[in-house]
Amino acid sequence: MNKDNWLSVCQDMVHRQDRDRLMCAMVAPLDKRRGLLALLAFNLEIAMIPELVSEAMLGEIRLQWWRQTLDDLYGGNRVDHPVALGLADAIENSGLSKSLFDGYLDARAFDLTGAAPASLQALESYADGTAGALHELMAEVLGLAAMAQEQQGRVRTAIRHGGMAWALTGLLAARDFHLRQGRSYLPVGLEDVEEAVAEAARRHIDEARNARKDVPKSLLPIMLPVALAEYSLRHAHAG
Repeated sequence: MNKDNWLSVCQDMVHRQDRDRLMCAMVAPLDKRRGLLALLAFNLEIAMIPELVSEAMLGEIRLQWWRQTLDDLYGGNRVDHPVALGLADAIENSGLSKSLFDGYLDARAFDLTGAAPASLQALESYADGTAGALHELMAEVLGLAAMAQEQQGRVRTAIRHGGMAWALTGLLAARDFHLRQGRSYLPVGLEDVEEAVAEAARRHIDEARNARKDVPKSLLPIMLPVALAEYSLRHAHAG
């Protein structure tokens, strides 16, 4: 499969299932969009696993396939799969951190349990390991690693907070969908769980915004989801 084919497949996936972040990615320079689309398509591939398998073991097999695929890609071996080809292109051109992929896949294993998070802290840890890591990878596509070390650390922190806010607001919005599937991402034992999760999302939005002076304009595509998360919370509250 050539570059044009994998790019078309990835863009179609993201257009159908993650239009908000597609809109954010389209703000990036043309030469950066390929990597962003590959990462967003990869996220969809992994996020949909629980919907596609009948038991957790089959989901684990799919996750393991992606772990092995990433090992192959970082070893310089391409895998003939449209999303894997996109990742290979992004890894080659942007020097993406493998540790972020590893942490992301480890966090995604929770999706296969069907259990609710044990606490709000556990939910925030999941949000950080999934959307936080994904957004940090997207920031690396946009040139994060080229910054001075001190600034880079502050920016990575801001981006992780933005990713967590995005994840928490998304999980709130998808609550009924997940319940129909027999899954729940809202922690047990809280008196008003939706408000507690919403308040946590607001806190992460504030943390991301407080660090915005450190975030260069080149990373705007990955900070825009913070504004979308804030809008989602306000809209839900108004409803």
